[in-house]
Amino acid sequence: LGFDVRHFRDWLDHPNYDRYWEPLNLEARAREMDVPALNIGGWYDVFLRSTIGSFNTMQTEAISERARANQRLVIGPWPHGWNQRTVTGEVDFGPRSLINEEAMMLEWFDHHLKGEPLRSSAPVKLFVMGRNEWRDEQEWPLARTRYEAWYLHADGTLGPTPSALTDGSRSYVYDPRDPTPTLGGNIMRTELRGAFNQAPLDERKDLLRFLSKPLSEPMELTGPVRAILYAATDSRDTDFMAKLSVVRENGEAYNLVDGVIRARYREGFREPKLLEPGEVYEYELDLWATSYEFAAGERLRIDISSSNYPRLNRNPNTGAPFAQTTKMRSAKQTLHLSDRYPSRVVLPVISAVAN
Repeated sequence: LGFDVRHFRDWLDHPNYDRYWEPLNLEARAREMDVPALNIGGWYDVFLRSTIGSFNTMQTEAISERARANQRLVIGPWPHGWNQRTVTGEVDFGPRSLINEEAMMLEWFDHHLKGEPLRSSAPVKLFVMGRNEWRDEQEWPLARTRYEAWYLHADGTLGPTPSALTDGSRSYVYDPRDPTPTLGGNIMRTELRGAFNQAPLDERKDLLRFLSKPLSEPMELTGPVRAILYAATDSRDTDFMAKLSVVRENGEAYNLVDGVIRARYREGFREPKLLEPGEVYEYELDLWATSYEFAAGERLRIDISSSNYPRLNRNPNTGAPFAQTTKMRSAKQTLHLSDRYPSRVVLPVISAVAN
């Protein structure tokens, strides 16, 4: 708008994690903190990663045992601005998705400031989507989590069996002048955040889809999700995205979590390393976390793309320094899917709670 916003210019001048960012990283400063904390967020909250990160870091690194033992985490099916509506995006999670947050916060402060008892001592309270129920837990991630690798196959299928192919791949072209648009997820913009039917993206040619068989019985995923991709590009730098969705029996697909890796930061954010075009690299994508119970008959779907715009800044594929060019080029992306290059998603499968 023509204003000289100094801190914005500072951000552009520091695209890597360096001494500018270090004092602003509060998780890295947990050893300085001595306070109980009630951490509240939503599965579609743009700050979900740091809400969970603060909870876990304070539990292990806070300066006192009092602070470490008095961290609480509450996550509902909400975007940022939590607990306002039962509908998030295009999905209504029902009347039980809203809680009496004033009573919860007053109870928390009455306990820590006045010594009054807590009705629930569980450190974690989660809303399990799909089942649409709240559940108390004792830790995050859940101790009973079983991490399962589900593999992406060259024929477009997704499942727990590794590929037997010695050479398999699929390709697409990512054009930053026509980026794959944001449709749901953890974003501040009200009209885009939450769970949305992904049908408007069905005709896009710049993404790959991998679909599981219908589940024969319910399956709960609660916890962190990550993807390991083996990919090559004809550019010096690019992005790779992975999105996990639930496909209902009527064919409608709704997004659960997604994640991104900027190729130059594949080995960390301190020192960028450009790519050798055509070389296959391993990328690990943090898809943050979710809690969803898939019903029998529903399917899991993974979408792979190279943009999620405007939620995430599009990569111009040139390898130029950040925010110093307007030039763009298309990139041919090749996702490798074989026994040598087992591209996969790692899912947090939860066993039923013992009675």
